[in-house]
Amino acid sequence: MATINTDIAQKINIIARENNSATINLVITNSDGTAFNLTGYTITHIVYDTNSTYITKTGSDGITALGGGDFDATGKIVISFSPSDFNIIPSTYKHKLTLSKGSSTQTWMYGNFKLNED
Repeated sequence: MATINTDIAQKINIIARENNSATINLVITNSDGTAFNLTGYTITHIVYDTNSTYITKTGSDGITALGGGDFDATGKIVISFSPSDFNIIPSTYKHKLTLSKGSSTQTWMYGNFKLNED
């Protein structure tokens, strides 16, 4: 029997500290290792649990192209968190990064998001 796997998401756990700043630099790549062209995509990163979404970062608030400007063919993005983003109860949450364009949405990164007490 053959299997077709359309799940491209990578599991990456993140650990941060309450009331601190943090920056995550990512390079989104195709399966062959070349840079993924982010032109025209909406990028969203959320931190959540079963009850609520606690942090939302988007291309207009907290996610930028590396070096500034529009998302482009380099596949490089920066997710920036301020101390006020991490002003939530220290715990282990879940997170995911999605890319959307037109009617297509794909999760590229997911995992645990642990916030340590300051």
